[in-house]
Amino acid sequence: MLALRPALVYPSHTHLASMPGRGGPDIAAELGGRYLLRYLIRKQYRQFTTGSAALHFVTPTPYSPTEVISWLALPTTARREFALFLDARRLSDVRGPRRVLLGGGLEYILASGFPATAIVVGWPVPVV
Repeated sequence: MLALRPALVYPSHTHLASMPGRGGPDIAAELGGRYLLRYLIRKQYRQFTTGSAALHFVTPTPYSPTEVISWLALPTTARREFALFLDARRLSDVRGPRRVLLGGGLEYILASGFPATAIVVGWPVPVV
């Protein structure tokens, strides 16, 4: 995806403030129209269905529930059973992509969260 559409991938130690905020349409073009995924644990199932103004870490890479913890270096081993599919065109103030510190994946940071209109399916999708 990024190999076909060159993008600056920041090193894992890059601070949020050192990465410029970018608009969703730029990110969508960079991703070739792919969605961003926000992985969720079971107790978060209904927490973000109306969007969120908080900072979120997302990835364009689909992982299985067993892979996601190590590839994204998540802070707990709680199983991520669901994912929100987010349409990058509807986002603002997106930072990244950045390599995941202590993981092997790529992350984008939604510095201002995401609106409900960015959620592709109106509810979290089970991860298998």
